[in-house]
Amino acid sequence: MASKDFHDRPYDAGTLAKLRIFELYAQEWIPVFVSPTAPKFKEVHIFDFFCGPGTDSEGAHGSPLRILNQLRRYHEKGMAGWNKVRTVVHFFDRDPRKIELLNFTIKSAEWNIPGVQIDCRTLTFQDALAEYRTLLTDFRVAKLLVIDQCGVDEVSDEVFKKLIGFPTTDFIFFLSSSTLPRFRDHSAIKQKIEKPEDSYDVHRAAVDYYRKLVPATNRVFLGSFSIRKRSNIYGLIFGSHHPLGIHKFPHVAWKADEIAGEANFDIERTGLQPGERYLFENMRPKKIDQFEAELEHLLKSGKIKSELGVARFCIETGMTCQHSVPVLKKLKAEGIIETEFDVPNIRKLNTPRLIRRT
Repeated sequence: MASKDFHDRPYDAGTLAKLRIFELYAQEWIPVFVSPTAPKFKEVHIFDFFCGPGTDSEGAHGSPLRILNQLRRYHEKGMAGWNKVRTVVHFFDRDPRKIELLNFTIKSAEWNIPGVQIDCRTLTFQDALAEYRTLLTDFRVAKLLVIDQCGVDEVSDEVFKKLIGFPTTDFIFFLSSSTLPRFRDHSAIKQKIEKPEDSYDVHRAAVDYYRKLVPATNRVFLGSFSIRKRSNIYGLIFGSHHPLGIHKFPHVAWKADEIAGEANFDIERTGLQPGERYLFENMRPKKIDQFEAELEHLLKSGKIKSELGVARFCIETGMTCQHSVPVLKKLKAEGIIETEFDVPNIRKLNTPRLIRRT
């Protein structure tokens, strides 16, 4: 999936799963900034640092065209803030041949999107970070960074600390097959990855490794999505400081995986197939049962006292706020708690509604 010339072949299932996550997040992210009548940010920048030529050998869209496709979609919808925001898309790659192919593709009328400025050129990831340092550290500019690296080396510990330090910035980066050796001695999976078929937790451990690099004073949230190709586990890591950005990644992940919300395979080993989770009560995913049981305990014990507490618990466990609805409704119906909401409103957490025990 991450070999040097993989764009010269048809994308495999793992690459397509990765690209779908990129596109789904762009689909969720863009309207946050271009739909309000009075946008909070006057500039929006999307960076694709390893953009490639835009398609595979059969013309399937890569990340640049998927990003542009979502921008075109929202332009055609006539979003209220579209013309009030300067939108710039940066497509970079170290390979001049790939940039030449991408430039040729996006010059067609199909990709001429009014209001979108495209910066497409040969540039390495490290050089791009240096060139755009002022913009990336500007809290007045909204940024989305897509980092589809071909290994694990580009997002070093030092680079990761830069990423979590950029204000008003969401980022997604990819870890390829070389993840396994790098994290082989991680305590969370040391006993689980001796055989390829037992390596389901390798990407979870990689995310845990990066979480330990986040200072206690930095309120960044990290989410993950594991991708399997044959016996190898790859993955995506997502980061955001904003509650709305935090909430949107689990929403995207559950769209891609309705069983556990974190993989393109049965990471929980439930035996369930997509579309089966609601057929029978005893076929419910274990992850949902565990989440509901723990949330119910926290509400009954009074450890969660407000809408903010419910939202935070959902986010920390990789669930959407919608997953809390059955528990909240059940406890309200049983007269155990009183509250004005059935689902936390992620947009209003500055003034959260209280939960009262009766």
